[in-house]
Parts: sequence; C-alpha cells; structure tokens
Amino acid sequence: MRKSSDSLRNVLAQNIKGFRKEKGISQEALAERCGLHRTYIGSVEREERNVTLSTLEVLAAALEVKVIHLLINTENQKTFKRLPMGIENTEIEELILAIKRLTSSQRKWIKATIAGFEGPKDFQRASDSDVVSPVLLEYFGDQLLNHHASSRQALSKDRFEFAFESALNESGIASQLVQSRTNRGHDITIGGIPVSLKTEAATNIRQEIIHISKWMELGKGAWDLPVLRDSFLRHMQHYERIFTLRCLSNTPEKIWYELVEIPKALLLEARSCEFEIKTDSKQTPQPGYGYIKDATGQLQFSLYFDGGSERKLQIKGLRKTLCKVHAVWTFSTILE
Repeated sequence: MRKSSDSLRNVLAQNIKGFRKEKGISQEALAERCGLHRTYIGSVEREERNVTLSTLEVLAAALEVKVIHLLINTENQKTFKRLPMGIENTEIEELILAIKRLTSSQRKWIKATIAGFEGPKDFQRASDSDVVSPVLLEYFGDQLLNHHASSRQALSKDRFEFAFESALNESGIASQLVQSRTNRGHDITIGGIPVSLKTEAATNIRQEIIHISKWMELGKGAWDLPVLRDSFLRHMQHYERIFTLRCLSNTPEKIWYELVEIPKALLLEARSCEFEIKTDSKQTPQPGYGYIKDATGQLQFSLYFDGGSERKLQIKGLRKTLCKVHAVWTFSTILE
C-alpha cells in the first residue's frame, strides 16, 4: 500500500516538473533562482527527497505559483486558485490538534518558540557565497531563533556543527559530520571537501579581530616553538576550509551572529613566522608567540603557544578584513 507521504512526494515532484517546463525553466536555472545546489531540483523531481516548508515557499516563489499549487493534484488546481499563499488548511488543523494534546508546560515552550520566530530579524548573506544560499540563510537563522527561544547561551560548537550540517543538507549541499573525534581538526565534509569548524563567543569579543581560543592541543612533548608550529602546519593537512561562527552580541535586544571563513592560505603563512618566548611568564613551560606579518611588516595574526595546564595553540589578533564574511544573522527576542 502506498503511503500518503509517498503520494504527496509524487504530486510535488510532478507539479514542480510541470510548472518548470510550462515556464521553460531548466533544472539548473530553477536551482539558481532558489539558491539551491544544481542537483537538488533533480532529486526532488525524481522523488528522492522530502522538501521542508521553507524550501517549498522558495520553490513556489521561483515558479510564480502558490505553495498550495505544488501540493495538490493537477485536476484540483482550479479549485484552489483563490487560496492565499501558504500551507494547506489541513496541516494547520493538524498542528492545532497536536498543540491541544500538549501539557500546559509544553505549550509554554511552543509559545516561546513562536515568539522568537515573530521577533524582529535581519538575515544577510554575501551574494558570492558558495556555501550560504538563501535557503541555508533562512534555515540556519530559524535554528538560531529556535535555540535562543529557550537559551541565553551562544550556540556551542557541537550545536553549531549539527545545525550547520542540517542547514547544508536542506540547501542541497551534501554534508556529513565526522564521527571520529581523532580526526585532527576535520569536523565536517561539505560537498566532499573536509572542513574545520570553530566558534567564538567571548564576552570581550572584538568585531574586527578574530580570536580562536583553542585551535588544537599541543600535547606533552618537547616545548620547542618551531616544532610546535610545524605540528600546526601538519594539523591543517586534514582539512581544506575553515569556518568560524562568531556571536558578536548576545542580549535580548540584539543577538548577532556571523559566519566567517578563515583562508587556509593565510594560516599557512605561519611557515615563516617570527618567534618570541615570554620569558617574564610564570607558566611552565613558558608560553610564546609566532608573529605572521605581511610584506609591509603589519601583523596579520599570531600563533600563541599557551603553556598552561591545557597546553594549547590559540590564534590571536587575526584581522577579519583578511577573511570572508559569508553571512550575518541579527535578531531580537523582544517583540516590538
């Protein structure tokens, strides 16, 4: 027996294909209009994947039809011509019934989430971003809104990883988190490319200066700065791109995130850094710096070899102007 979800997937696939051909739009052109990966439209039309409401709305807008027209059989299209853009009334009724079954405490959580979605927001992406599409921008932004509906803490690294993976897959870019934590810096594979993910959410965060408080562990071996620097260079052989999610503001009035890509080529300039041991430090072993400067002698960033109990490498003073901001999400949890 065919499941209703399978039947709906078939109707959706046929309608998208039909409207697309009716308007003379190729799969590639439709994908570009929607900010989706080129293979995404094909997989939907082949009934190989489900589509969320947010993506459905983007597809409907690109095809210049109402969402309801993508969800019903072609013989019933005329019946729904006057319905407003949106989801079917039956789905709304199902949600209402589900909410009625919740406890009073559970409904409070739902209210908090709805309030978060209804608050003022501003999501922006770099037009040339090859990672953040319009779909990912909205999907990941909604995850941030949902998180802050019940938390005052910035999105942690593990939550960022899962949310980012989900948003990437939703936007049509095949992605998978790395399961093994021994994979030195490689956190996720995006479209077949190994990627390292970082976060920054310090209370004293500086907007134009990036600081990664723990890039990697330095281990308990010999404390020799050139040797430790070479370990950092080997570490970067495990990934090709680096993204950091920065929480620049975290107050009810303004929550502000940005996704920044740190060029790997820039970090590889550490091959010729200038070393300095902090001989006045009481740490054992004594910490040190590796300064990376440009051709004019201006500091681009520093490697900080922290000799404390964790013995870790930090990236300090990295100028954001040397990096690429892919997207910015700002919103408030206070309703206007």
